[in-house]
Amino acid sequence: MIRSKSERAFEWVCIAVATLLLIACLYPLLYTFFVSLCSEAEWTERQGLLLFLPSRPTFAAYGKIFGVGSYVLKSLFMSLARTLVGTVISLALTAILGYALTIDFPGKKQYIYFLLFTIFFSGGLIPNYLVIKQIGLVNNFWSLILPNLINAWNALVFKQFFSGIPKEMQEAARIDGAGEFRLFWNIMLPLSKPVIASIGLFTMVFHWNSWFDVMIYIDQSHSALWTLQYYIMINYNNLSQIDSTKLPNLATDGVSQQAVRMALTIVGLVPILCIYPFFQKFLKDGVYTGAVKG
Repeated sequence: MIRSKSERAFEWVCIAVATLLLIACLYPLLYTFFVSLCSEAEWTERQGLLLFLPSRPTFAAYGKIFGVGSYVLKSLFMSLARTLVGTVISLALTAILGYALTIDFPGKKQYIYFLLFTIFFSGGLIPNYLVIKQIGLVNNFWSLILPNLINAWNALVFKQFFSGIPKEMQEAARIDGAGEFRLFWNIMLPLSKPVIASIGLFTMVFHWNSWFDVMIYIDQSHSALWTLQYYIMINYNNLSQIDSTKLPNLATDGVSQQAVRMALTIVGLVPILCIYPFFQKFLKDGVYTGAVKG
């Protein structure tokens, strides 16, 4: 196919714009990595102006953050535990709810309206805290899991996806004697891998990046329950307020505080960045299909 000059020019313009957007999105991450490798002497010498890799890169900042009482490793483990437990339980319950909404039962329409209501309105911060306190979950690992067990939007996405599976397959399974649980486990779930992967990815990212609920429900005396993202936030904003007897801060010698903060940021980004590419291919098929079927 022969393209005209105007078509080729338009293609090159699109490539140039896409390249600029790529650089604009990628460079902040690269800059963060560059600064994390910068020594205190070079940081001072350049007065904080670092556009590329430092001339004398060092991994001292990473050595510092992993050597301060292993608090970074402990918070990293807590983030991994929260993400794994929260994602698995939330995904299971949300899928079950989504399947239940495909079955006719009294009050189904009103229940769906109730779910839609919770998408637009919530109880608020203070009522949520009072509920968590009354059931004894303050300073407890489960305070980070239970309030986020089921996402109404995700349940409706599951419901739409399940509704799009041919009824003939479900009827054939019932004729063969399959009950609802067996139908759900052996028929519906295996056909729903794209939407499971998509919702699973969203849930993982949510749990991995969450820090506000840690600040609300976990105090400093229970810092062993702090997640990595909250630990990073503390060291960015409230370093001077940390009780060094409870949680040693990251004041360092030979490495700038900025390099330590950037190293913490990289440590907080890498795990989820490594997982994301394996799920990305499911996003289009899972979420788009689940949203339009029904």
